[in-house]
Amino acid sequence: MLKGSDPWVRPPPTPAPTPGATAPLLVDDFEVGRTQGLFAERKNRLDAFQGTWARRPSSTVITKVPDMRPGHPGQVLRIEYHKLGGWCGWYTLLNGINVAPYNALTFWVRGEQGGERFDIGLADERMQRLEIDAVYVGTVKAFLPQGVTTDWQLVRVPLASLRSELDLTRMGSLVLWFRYEGSGAIQVDDVQFVNDPDVTRQQEYNRPRAAADPTVPRAMWLWKLDPVANLQVRDDLFAFCDQTAVTHIFLFLGESPVTQATAAYHAQLAEFLEAAHRHGLTIDALTGNPLWALQANHQVVLDWIQGFLTYNAARPPAQRIDGVHLDVEPYLLAQWESEKESLKPQYVGLLKQCRALIQQARQPAFQLGIAIPLFYDREQDFERQVLAQVDYAGLMDYYDAAVDLIEKATPHIALADQVGKPIIIGVETQDLVQMGQGKRRNTFCEEGWEEMEQQLALVAKEFRQRPGFGGLAIHCYESYRLLQRGRNVPTRDRPANPYIIPSIRRTQELALDGDLSEWQTLTPLVVDKKPYVVYGAGAWKGPQDLSVKIWSQWDDDAVYFAFEVTDDVVIQERRKGDMWEGDHIELWVDADLYGDYNEAMNSADDFQIGLSPGNFRDLPPEAFIWVPSVPPSAMQEITVGAQKRDHGYTLEVRIPTSVLFSTLQRRTGIEPGPGGAPRPVIVPEPGVQNEVLTDHRLRPGFRMGAMVDTSDADDPHQPQKCMISTSKDRTWGDPTTFGILELQ
Repeated sequence: MLKGSDPWVRPPPTPAPTPGATAPLLVDDFEVGRTQGLFAERKNRLDAFQGTWARRPSSTVITKVPDMRPGHPGQVLRIEYHKLGGWCGWYTLLNGINVAPYNALTFWVRGEQGGERFDIGLADERMQRLEIDAVYVGTVKAFLPQGVTTDWQLVRVPLASLRSELDLTRMGSLVLWFRYEGSGAIQVDDVQFVNDPDVTRQQEYNRPRAAADPTVPRAMWLWKLDPVANLQVRDDLFAFCDQTAVTHIFLFLGESPVTQATAAYHAQLAEFLEAAHRHGLTIDALTGNPLWALQANHQVVLDWIQGFLTYNAARPPAQRIDGVHLDVEPYLLAQWESEKESLKPQYVGLLKQCRALIQQARQPAFQLGIAIPLFYDREQDFERQVLAQVDYAGLMDYYDAAVDLIEKATPHIALADQVGKPIIIGVETQDLVQMGQGKRRNTFCEEGWEEMEQQLALVAKEFRQRPGFGGLAIHCYESYRLLQRGRNVPTRDRPANPYIIPSIRRTQELALDGDLSEWQTLTPLVVDKKPYVVYGAGAWKGPQDLSVKIWSQWDDDAVYFAFEVTDDVVIQERRKGDMWEGDHIELWVDADLYGDYNEAMNSADDFQIGLSPGNFRDLPPEAFIWVPSVPPSAMQEITVGAQKRDHGYTLEVRIPTSVLFSTLQRRTGIEPGPGGAPRPVIVPEPGVQNEVLTDHRLRPGFRMGAMVDTSDADDPHQPQKCMISTSKDRTWGDPTTFGILELQ
């Protein structure tokens, strides 16, 4: 329930947009008012005010600058931002306007460098008055497929999905949040509310959906919205569940016993549950607090559950809550580190008491579920004890690739098979990076719902026949419903003339033993200058300390590389993912260069392949793939050979196409046009599925992104003294900083 809302008063539904033409409602074209000086002078076209906010060391500065577009005399708003740890942004007040007749907020934007990123939020008048944060609408990248560029682009923000959270008849403010580290400047013009037929088409195209599969039921967490008291939230929720095949909802219903609510609320709850059951939905009440794991606080949980049991006893089956879902995470307590072995039995004891309470109530259909983390399987017999007390568990398996989801879930499903308690595999859709609660690989926020569905289909295929598999769950409704069909990642322009790593067609056998005699007739790419030292430049003593020569060849089935590394001290005593602590080579390959040409974040076709020469004693040369997530068998397909030489080592590697092209699927974006220059691909019509790539084969003229990073560690106790790269502007995980591997 939103802070400041009254749970006992049902708000009227927001009217739908009126059909027919409606004149746009201009908020600001930045031709009136000032950006500095007296507050009363900083007016917009609604006779309301605009301004900035920031917390040091972050800052935002606004000015009005001439509009440089031909045929557009006047001014635009320039917003300069420096996000350095606090927060910053821009707002304009909306003076209580009624935007219900409109289907979109639109404004024009351009970046002064390109790649600038910000988030968009809207607040209604009540939220503005109570100083409640604006509702997050989405990042600008969700509305501009190529992100912010140096060209003017029109941002179209659909309003339909906001009816649940905002009173569109009395709007309070529009905000732009700069929540991503860095500095930059954007220009904005013509902010207005409109009726745009393209917005309806765009929203329908991007709306999350999933096919129903009775053998793989779907659940969803819902924390912040209130479908009990708010009819609009309810209608939107039911429609969303129909589209996404969700049949089980973990619904937050507060931390106090429902018996403390009024009779009017009980009537609303009964009406909601009856409607939900008609829609085929199971509703479990959700709550959680780590402190409740402590024995001193167990009664709080028991009273909360007893409230629903008492409520159920007075209602017919159709109006009853189906169970409870406890998100009680004892490992978040400080005691988990110092008193774990005494905390575990307290938590198990809580679950035993919950089970006994439910049994005493004689409501056999009432289920007890919990959320569990991945590491419970490593806590000896703890997970078995926990599962023994519950009807099901939701596993917080927060990764964005099926190979990881399956690997992490496997031991939990195996235990569930044994004890006869189903595990529901849960995935994340929130922006964990922005929240400071995880990494990009822990959420589908960047990948979008279509790629999420592809990965979940692989998970379902793996576990479908297992008795311990209880289906899939999405965390959570608030972020899931905002997912776009495509990827939501930062973008930026690539260099106009990227460096080329030539690769010639192989004409003789390559022994792959580290002997480079077969390569000596070819001209290498040499990296031996200080501007290319991208890490530890102060520790680099010159080419004799660290430098590299690079060659490449190809055939129908594989790409080959050879490296001659000059290194005055060769140290490598680590294996697999830890090889970075010693001397090694990191080979980055963007296997689908034109499929995501401007994306400044690695995707499933961008490989970071570690190549270790070994220690030339008991540690053999090997390859390891850090990203993307691939099965161990894929790494075993890569062949590596190395030899020690005076002042360094040599290394050869064969990377088969079965590895490089294993994750590719056709995406809209950029593809090579005449002469290899990138050109746009036509976006498919809504509802048309992207076809699987069948034509990625090696041939003369084929291009991939490529970058070679050579790392030096002169002391086994001080890993990675310095690194030299083929890319002076190397940024980890940013394929736009790669060069081009061109097959000749």
